[in-house]
Amino acid sequence: MSHAALAKADPPVAFGPFTLHIAQRLLLDGGRPVRLGARARGILAALVERAGEVVSKSELIAYAWPDGDAEEATLRVHMGALRKVLGDGQGGVRYIASVAGRGYCFVAPVVRHGSGDAAGTAPAIPHHNLPARVTRVIGRDDLIAALAQSLPLRRLLTLCGPGGMGKTTIALAMAERLLPAYADGVRFVDLGRVADPGLVNGALAATLGMTAGAAAPPVLVEALSDKRMLVVLDSCEHVIDAVAMLVLELQQAAPDVHVLVTSREPLQCEGEWVQRVPPLALPAARTRIDATEAMRYAAIQLFVERAIHSADTFQLPDADAAGVVELCARLDGMPLAIELAAAQVSTFGIQALRRLLADRFQMLAHNSAIVQPRHRTLRALLDWSYDGLSTRERTTLMRLSIFTGEFTLAWARAVLVDPEFDRGDVEAGIAALVAKSLVSADASEPVVRYRLLATTRAYAHERLAEAGALRALRARHALHWRTVLMRTWLDEPELTQTEWASRYGGAIDDVRAAIAWALSADGDAELGARLIIAALPLAYFLSRLDEFCGYAARALALADDGAATLDAMLTARLRVALGTLIYHTRGLAAGAEEAYDRALDASVALPQAGVRQQALTGIGMLALAMGDYAGGQRHAESMGALAAHDSDPMSRLWADHMLALAHHYQGHHGTARRLAERVRAHPSRLARPVDNLTALVCRRVCMQIVLARTLWLEGHADRAAAMADRCVEDALHDMPLALAQALAFAACPIALWRSDEAALCRYATRLREHSARHALVAWHGWVELLDTALKLRDANADTPGLDASRQALLARITHTGAKQVDLYATFGATFLTPLAIDRAQSGVSGWCMAEVRRVAAEADPRRHTTAGRVMAAATFTEVIALARQQGALAWELRAATSLARVRLEQGDASHAVDVLAHTCARVTEGHDTADYRAARALLATCEAAASATCDASASALAEGR
Repeated sequence: MSHAALAKADPPVAFGPFTLHIAQRLLLDGGRPVRLGARARGILAALVERAGEVVSKSELIAYAWPDGDAEEATLRVHMGALRKVLGDGQGGVRYIASVAGRGYCFVAPVVRHGSGDAAGTAPAIPHHNLPARVTRVIGRDDLIAALAQSLPLRRLLTLCGPGGMGKTTIALAMAERLLPAYADGVRFVDLGRVADPGLVNGALAATLGMTAGAAAPPVLVEALSDKRMLVVLDSCEHVIDAVAMLVLELQQAAPDVHVLVTSREPLQCEGEWVQRVPPLALPAARTRIDATEAMRYAAIQLFVERAIHSADTFQLPDADAAGVVELCARLDGMPLAIELAAAQVSTFGIQALRRLLADRFQMLAHNSAIVQPRHRTLRALLDWSYDGLSTRERTTLMRLSIFTGEFTLAWARAVLVDPEFDRGDVEAGIAALVAKSLVSADASEPVVRYRLLATTRAYAHERLAEAGALRALRARHALHWRTVLMRTWLDEPELTQTEWASRYGGAIDDVRAAIAWALSADGDAELGARLIIAALPLAYFLSRLDEFCGYAARALALADDGAATLDAMLTARLRVALGTLIYHTRGLAAGAEEAYDRALDASVALPQAGVRQQALTGIGMLALAMGDYAGGQRHAESMGALAAHDSDPMSRLWADHMLALAHHYQGHHGTARRLAERVRAHPSRLARPVDNLTALVCRRVCMQIVLARTLWLEGHADRAAAMADRCVEDALHDMPLALAQALAFAACPIALWRSDEAALCRYATRLREHSARHALVAWHGWVELLDTALKLRDANADTPGLDASRQALLARITHTGAKQVDLYATFGATFLTPLAIDRAQSGVSGWCMAEVRRVAAEADPRRHTTAGRVMAAATFTEVIALARQQGALAWELRAATSLARVRLEQGDASHAVDVLAHTCARVTEGHDTADYRAARALLATCEAAASATCDASASALAEGR
């Protein structure tokens, strides 16, 4: 439906500053979109549609959860989140009222616009990753406006203050306001989840959609050097030095990147503008003040709004106004402390609340005089809030502190539930903690995500350790992630890279923390090793290969040193994983081959063939990468022999996968194509081997690379180009490495072989940008090498230093390894190295042997001498036979063209016609390629020469008669 038709069918409903489009699933606040999850939006729609009526809890649950998967506690969480987003109670404005024992009622005035009055769509804003607003900001408007106006001029602003002062809230509000000022958007980096200073750069790289390898300062800064962007670095105090170094790099090399920092202390960087976050505004101390006057101050507004969330019928009477002012003053105007206190109003009432907190503060003042007042205040509030919790709520809070970042209700159940603490305890406990502002709920997505503020989490974690329950819960936490990730990998193998990142990307900090604990002296190395393997898909999709390479190496080092006991199967699997991680992070390093070899040796004694299969895959892939195509085929055939005796039907699939690659590089094109088609079309949903220890790229993408190249070699140029296009598009949904391989191994080579300069430029540019974005250095170098080679190819013969430049190019190509040397040689004489010639003449270059021998013969300096023509003709004849034997019509066409040209030079045009006409007649597609056009043009020349020769002979014969 068009926007106009949708607007007509869904006239907007306005209340306060908000406009709700129910059918469009859109809530606007002053014309700007508010991110609200489907459940919370459904609740709001149900209430607004029946404004003024009481809607029962069961009706709301049925409306927002048509699948029935919700309970009253879940409804309370969503209702609380919705009220906070709306600012219900702020400034005395009420939207949703609770009706005891019945349900909820939307009490604000509602204006229903006519169909012609529909509000316009939300304005387009630059891309950002800002967390959804979970509460409306109170009392900071002037500060936010002033800072937002100044930041673009200052470049670096640090918001300083103790925990609980609302630094993050202010930073997010500023970032939202500044979105239109930054053409390249805003990126929010929550460093509160990052325990290791070495991961700070990687956290920023991840928010930019780059891989962890891009965390190296030169790569990261280069990616941002031409951007106009705001970067928000939140909760930096524990990694302050690393943040300062990162900010310094950005200031020096990215002039239009501005940085907003929140921290308990300044960075101490040059040019830093420090803003201490003040307490919320309070009236001056006095004995008498009425509610109306008190509500003019932000601290009191916040208290009243949160008190309403605690006790829906709460109103601030004049008689209690002075008491609330005194209470907020005792809390130093600290937002978090005020929220925690206000959450207890329903339990104690104002007067009792004042007395209890006064006693608590007096006791704390005697016991901790050396502690800073605001830290003392917050600690007192946390102690008091904790003491006031029920046993169930305390247990829930302590156990939730095991999560480093966000968590869902399902995750919480999985980790917190035990024989003494059931699912209902968890759900009710979380709902109560959300109501008491000890847990934050984000209902902006279909699945609500919860989190503890850093201050609250640190406090709860301390309590958990004091209770002696920390180790057991850490073990359950690690086991949970091992189970979830393993099950997901098997149950949902077709999740795309975007889906993986969206669904499980937020878990990376928890997985990282679980692995770190498991590999520590107090941990469980076996569980850690199993978690590392289970989390490999997460590592691949989030491009954390370097990091997981370190984890795998550490786990194996513990086993080798006797500090940990891992069974033989687990050790072998971990070695296979390590070999793959080394290969894809460091290239053909000795460590990869050693890891695979040790895994293969250990697998001999194992009853299952799976580990041996994967070790053989790794060794075979290394062999192919090093240009040992025969060795790769031997290892693939060993996999096939294992599969023949393996009860696992997938074993044959992975053997065929490897065999398709090996036969392709060996030059067995028909066999390779048949195998690739079979693997690609296999009905199994598994895109990679179970556990994904060796195959990082989806089997369908990998096989499409083989098919595209094989189709070209067999003379199907148009189908090859189409397959390359499809391969690139499919690779977009896989991990970053997939697109690099699709472009470098299929799309770019086929464009070069077709002489399609436009396609080559398009694909090379895409590969350059993609490899830079994801720090895929080898592939970025591939494009640079190609650019250099093409420039030299097109250079004039008298260009100064041309020979030296070509020699340098050939040295760089040789340095890339035999496999790449073979590929580059097929691009023309400019790319031809002595190593490529030696490999072709010794018969080891398989798939491209015919073409490399042809190129070498054409480039031979003796080519245009009489003896050279004889040698060339013999070579081209042999090459034609070899290409025909392999079924490589593309190489045969080129060789036939070369031979025809030699025969024409030798004056044997008739023979040239015979050679070329036969080959051209077999080319059924790709008639617009440079090769076919050149062949047809030469054929026409040869036919004309042959005809002229025939006419001359006939004339001479006639004259002789």
